[in-house]
Amino acid sequence: MSSEKLITFKTSDGEEFKLNEAVVVRSEVIKNLVQDADSTSNVIPLSNVDGKTMTKVIQYWKKYSEEGVTKYQLKSFDQDFLKMSQSELVGVLLAANFFDDKQLKEEIIQEFADRIKAKPIEEIREVFGIVNDYTPEEEEELFLSSVVPF
Repeated sequence: MSSEKLITFKTSDGEEFKLNEAVVVRSEVIKNLVQDADSTSNVIPLSNVDGKTMTKVIQYWKKYSEEGVTKYQLKSFDQDFLKMSQSELVGVLLAANFFDDKQLKEEIIQEFADRIKAKPIEEIREVFGIVNDYTPEEEEELFLSSVVPF
């Protein structure tokens, strides 16, 4: 019987999470920290990840660490997992970036792309909080310069 190594994380808002090493090594950053650490009692501080965001990241890691999960089940999980607010998505994306979890980053970036696909520029600006600092003349010029003549 092998003993499972538990890794403890402490988020920016003081929440602690104990996770099996097999789950957390999805993160390149954590994998390197675990390889460098001698003691299992170390707590890894996450100064830029809050508890709510870490809960979402852990949910994702656990699902993708399960044995015997089919691609169809993962696709269904992803669809449900990504049903979160814009700000929650941003938080999870920042955490995925911090943890260097390429797969999670790609999922979230694709979700952002899907959410803005075929939307007018005004809606995209609203979604991302972008202030339009172009004059109508500048917008016209940009539009005309992007049109390819036949």
